[in-house]
Amino acid sequence: MKRRIASTLTAALSLVGVLVLCACGEQAQPATETAQESGWVMPPQVDAVAATGRELIVRGQAAPLGRVVVSGAGDLAYAVGADDEGRFELRVPRPAQDTLFRVEARMGQAGFPAPYRLLISANPRAPIALLTIGAPTRRLDGAGGLDAVDTDGRAAFVSGRAPAGSDVVIDGSAQRRATADAAGRWRLAGSGDGTTPLKIGGRTYAPQPGGASAADVLERAGAGWRIAWSSPGGGEQTTWFPDRMETIR
Repeated sequence: MKRRIASTLTAALSLVGVLVLCACGEQAQPATETAQESGWVMPPQVDAVAATGRELIVRGQAAPLGRVVVSGAGDLAYAVGADDEGRFELRVPRPAQDTLFRVEARMGQAGFPAPYRLLISANPRAPIALLTIGAPTRRLDGAGGLDAVDTDGRAAFVSGRAPAGSDVVIDGSAQRRATADAAGRWRLAGSGDGTTPLKIGGRTYAPQPGGASAADVLERAGAGWRIAWSSPGGGEQTTWFPDRMETIR
């Protein structure tokens, strides 16, 4: 049976298309054992991807002095070591085709994969994001008020960015509010297929997460981009990204 986004909600939502506030997940607690003692290594967390021409700089946090591997289809792979504070910076060429990269920590021959996939497109105008089954997408490029709409057909996440601590009004089938966290990110969760038009910060969005042509293919969908993808565990999710404001003409 496919895992559904709805399984991550703390309560069932009965009204299709109505958005409710989504509780943030608990922060992981520091490990009390070393990697050598426990056999566990912290998966890397990608924090930012900066584009410089045809090159991308992937920055993030991993286990101190750990090894980080970012790999795509076939033998496409890049590796870098984290410093003694766990910071890493990996330079990779922009892929020739849209790619969902796997990100993992390596200790010897063992791999410790991150729970997300890193989406990087061959098109510099397309989104760069971390996609996670059953969770809101974490967009890493600029977008505006709305970052993404994620759905499995029965439940949806809506996420975006605003000044830290500010209240965000989301007008959809009903008006809802969210508060941006310390990093300036907000999220909502609800039932439905994610197609409800939204108005946020004076801008109107028409999400189109349905009708993806093929798995793992990023395609244009209305005034944005859409990708349908699945996890190795069988979970399926579709994500719609509005165009970045600076790309709209």
